[in-house]
Amino acid sequence: MNALRPSYQKPTVIGFSVAIRVLIFAGCIILGIALGYFIPLIAKWALTLPWVPFEGPLKLITSFSGVWVTVVTSFLGLLAGLWFAEEVIKDTLRVVVSGETIRLEKDGVVQDLSLADIGLVFLDGKQLVILGNAGEELARETYEWASGRIAIALTEHGYPWSPGGDPYQEQFRRWVLDTPDLPPAVNALLKAREIALKKKEKGEAKELRLEVSKLGFVVKDEETRQYWRGQTTGQ
Repeated sequence: MNALRPSYQKPTVIGFSVAIRVLIFAGCIILGIALGYFIPLIAKWALTLPWVPFEGPLKLITSFSGVWVTVVTSFLGLLAGLWFAEEVIKDTLRVVVSGETIRLEKDGVVQDLSLADIGLVFLDGKQLVILGNAGEELARETYEWASGRIAIALTEHGYPWSPGGDPYQEQFRRWVLDTPDLPPAVNALLKAREIALKKKEKGEAKELRLEVSKLGFVVKDEETRQYWRGQTTGQ
C-alpha cells in the first residue's frame, strides 16, 4: 500500500515557519533600532509643532545630549522590536495536526485535543471551531491562514471536517439580559462576559465562555453581541 494511515503520517503544521519567524524578528529589530536611533531628532522636531501631546517627556529626551543618548535609545528600540515580534508570533494561532491530536498554540497557551474526543471541525468566518462528540465546543480560536490549508490537513489525518461551516448555525439565538430559557448562572456569566467584551478584555471573555460551556451551552460573538445554543442537537 502506498497510502499511509493517518496515525503514521508526518504532522502538518499551519503557522509561521522558522524562516518567517526569523524574518519577523529581524524586521522588528531593525525597525526598533532605527526608531530608537532617530527618537532624539523626532522629539526635537515634534516640539516645534504648535501643539503636541506628551510635551514633558519630549522635553526630557531633548534635554540630554551626547552619543550615549543615541546608544541608549537604539538599545531600547531593539528591546521594543524584540517584544513586538514575540507578541505578533504569540498572538497568531499555530495549529499542529497529527493522526492522534490537534494542537493549538496561541498566547503562550497550548491545547491538545484528541481525535477520539472530536466530533467536528469547521471554520466559522475567521474562527477555527472544534466540537466534541455531543456538539459541545472544545475550542474556538481566530484563524488567519488560508482555509484550504486546514481543510486538507484535517481530512488527510482523518478528522471530521465540515466544508459548509457550522451545522448548528440555525440553533444560535441572540442573548439578552435575563433570557428566560437560560439558567440564572448562565445569564450571570453572559452578563459579565458582555462587560468584558465591551472592555476588550479578550482573556476574561474567553475564560467566561469556557465557564458557560461547562454548564452545557455554547456561546459565540459578533462584535459585542453574544449568541448561544445548547450543546446538543435539539436542546
